[in-house]
Amino acid sequence: MKTPFHLVILGAENSIGRAVTEQAQAKNISLHAIHSTDWDLTDVTKIQARLSELAPQFLINCMSPGASGTSTHIASVLSQCCASLNIALVQLSSNEVFAHQDGEIFSEQDEPKPKTESGQQVLAMETAIRSSLENHLLVRVGWLFSSQGHDEVSQLLELAQNSEVLRLSDTKFLCPTSACDIASVLLAMVNQCRYAKLWGTYHYCSAEPTTLFKFAEVVVAEARQYEDIKLQDIVADASSLMNSQFAESTPKLATKKLLYTFGIKPKPWRQALSRILKKRYLKK
Repeated sequence: MKTPFHLVILGAENSIGRAVTEQAQAKNISLHAIHSTDWDLTDVTKIQARLSELAPQFLINCMSPGASGTSTHIASVLSQCCASLNIALVQLSSNEVFAHQDGEIFSEQDEPKPKTESGQQVLAMETAIRSSLENHLLVRVGWLFSSQGHDEVSQLLELAQNSEVLRLSDTKFLCPTSACDIASVLLAMVNQCRYAKLWGTYHYCSAEPTTLFKFAEVVVAEARQYEDIKLQDIVADASSLMNSQFAESTPKLATKKLLYTFGIKPKPWRQALSRILKKRYLKK
């Protein structure tokens, strides 16, 4: 017999939060979906009162890490409240905690050494959670795409619709990962953590590393099933200024710990991209 449980999903308005909410509802999981602007996330007393009233077993924070999302102060507030109410916190994090060179792949055992300000903020957020809450899952992800918002897929489509030639890098690698796949991973981790103490930091990214050039080829080919596109050609050109519009090379993440602990395998990004583009065009 399955034991019922209840979730609070914070950041339900963004791509991952929406995907987590939709997938949890499809599984008939009891939940409250909270937009990031619904609560004053800087006030410990107010957050503790809200969480006490809703009484979840897990709080899944889908707000992006960093100054514009989950700041160090917000992370500290959430983790303190969760600790006092015996709630587990699932926090979205980022591969920005690593400073990388092409070819490097980082595991959870590697020491974070961010060189950017945003990476330093992400690391500070993680540290705030670890220092005050044992029952936590920090899930680092990387290059994200989804069926909503203005992301790299949207930018590529806009360029393809308004340009005759795309000049993009074929030398630096990335691991494009869909919001829907991340959502399914978060829910699978939560389900297993109901029965075992598997707390800690984990990495997730899609299978099949690729380049911006090759990713664009697939995006355009998929999009042509739904509309006529002006684009005539995509050229491999690492020196093109067009590359500067994209976070084209990000630290690659090893996912073996997630596989060995939870039995969760990385999913291919191509299948998710096909589903997401279909969803985008059906909305129009």
